[in-house]
Amino acid sequence: MTYTHATQKYRHGFTLVEILVVIAIIAILAGILLSALGSVQESAKKTKAESLMQAFARACDIFALDHGRYPGILPESAVNGIQITSMQNALLELMGGARVKNSNSPNSVINEFDNFANGPAVIVENSAFFEDEATASNIRWDLAFDQNRFGEGPFIGGRQYEPYFSPKSADLLYAAYSNSDVPNVNDLGDSFFFPTLIDPWETPIMYFRSSRTSGPVIAKSDSDPNTPMPQFEIQEELQFFDPTDQIINVNGSLFGNDLGDLENNLAWLTLLLAHPSFWDIDESNADPDFQDGVAWGTARGRYMLLSAGQDTIFLEKTNQPVDDAGEPISNPYGGEITPSMMNDFDDVIVHGGA
Repeated sequence: MTYTHATQKYRHGFTLVEILVVIAIIAILAGILLSALGSVQESAKKTKAESLMQAFARACDIFALDHGRYPGILPESAVNGIQITSMQNALLELMGGARVKNSNSPNSVINEFDNFANGPAVIVENSAFFEDEATASNIRWDLAFDQNRFGEGPFIGGRQYEPYFSPKSADLLYAAYSNSDVPNVNDLGDSFFFPTLIDPWETPIMYFRSSRTSGPVIAKSDSDPNTPMPQFEIQEELQFFDPTDQIINVNGSLFGNDLGDLENNLAWLTLLLAHPSFWDIDESNADPDFQDGVAWGTARGRYMLLSAGQDTIFLEKTNQPVDDAGEPISNPYGGEITPSMMNDFDDVIVHGGA
């Protein structure tokens, strides 16, 4: 009898080296995937920001077609940038929920204001907060805001309109007040601020509205009295405050680099507003006008929307244009920078209006 002995084969597991190699490969792939995912998410946020800003721009254009001007319930020269910003000023007219009057208003406007103010409204009366410095008499405006009527649409010329803009609640920064404990004027910029539009990175979006179609793009309020009124009225450095009365991006922002250096702030802002093809400043004529806070040129449009972008810093200093030696150009009003160079920043910008 013959016996056949089968040879038993044993299967060995992975070695420690093989396991470590697999783990390393998985870690590398995960890192690549997470990096790509993060990039996709930020790209999606930028797309969302552009979409939101374009929606706001369309609302501004439709409003202008109906009323012959771009939205702002107060004159731009009465917007001080702290108690109310240009964006808040525009939202109150696009979405409604507010009334204004001044000493020169007709009786119909005054009566409407008084009736509206009988509700649980925040009322600012005869205040230097909203003083139109562009007029010889420095007219002071009264403003009443009722949060319960915010979003009902604007009341213009004795007629109630449907809201021109209806963003999602997540796109607005606003702290509701109690109807039984309405904030007073002393709470403005402290425990209360008017609703404002924010980008997907939860940073307030800036809105700049042109009051004129001619004149310098921007001019300091204390510039030569013979200088024509500017196209965009910026009330000193106050435009660069956020709705909670905090200076926007003091560290890292060219806007907040030195609020005492208004010329620098206005110079960078002018470069954003001006059209690259119609820019009148160069190194040969930058002095003295630009250094006096006056810059001539053609604006890209009648309004501009500005989001700080992913880094949440308006005009981040690390992104500023550089000279031929690769050194950052820190003097924007020296004529070395042109509007086309502002593309170096990652801020999201939308221009509109004609």
